[in-house]
Amino acid sequence: PYTRLDSEGDAAPHHSTVKALCMAITAASGKAFAEKFMTQFAAGFKENNHATTLAGLLAEKISWDWSDDSKGDGTPDDLTGMFSKSWGAMVDSFNLLAKQVVVDTTHSKVLVTGQLIINITGGLADETNLVHNDICFIFTLNDKEQVTHWEGYWDQADEGMTAALGKVMAKLKA
Repeated sequence: PYTRLDSEGDAAPHHSTVKALCMAITAASGKAFAEKFMTQFAAGFKENNHATTLAGLLAEKISWDWSDDSKGDGTPDDLTGMFSKSWGAMVDSFNLLAKQVVVDTTHSKVLVTGQLIINITGGLADETNLVHNDICFIFTLNDKEQVTHWEGYWDQADEGMTAALGKVMAKLKA
């Protein structure tokens, strides 16, 4: 753990040792957060009620930056309000398969990635458009294990997804 000398020639802790002593989250708590968040997030699609299902998981001030060019900062109501008019309104199921979780304990970050299958319906009972698109979320957490920053990455130009969105949007405008 001691790999360098301080200015007086004494052994000084290595940078990573100091950071480990100030660990913000544990690997176990980060993985538990990922499980809870993704379960609650997926539940919100059924009734487009992410404001309810994500209650307590988002910090009072949150920022986001996603592949669909949604980028901003505000309150949980700002984020879930925007979401309810976009992905929440278009998708009725969110299934993350082969989920992988990486926890950065020294920076309070939780990365969740996997193979995603969503059903794009726009709330129309006669629509079923299953779309496969790999996804990656990176969450930065505060000391209450609430999201302060949410990064989301996926292939926004995925042909199946853009076709399903175009088809459903056309029906909604008709």
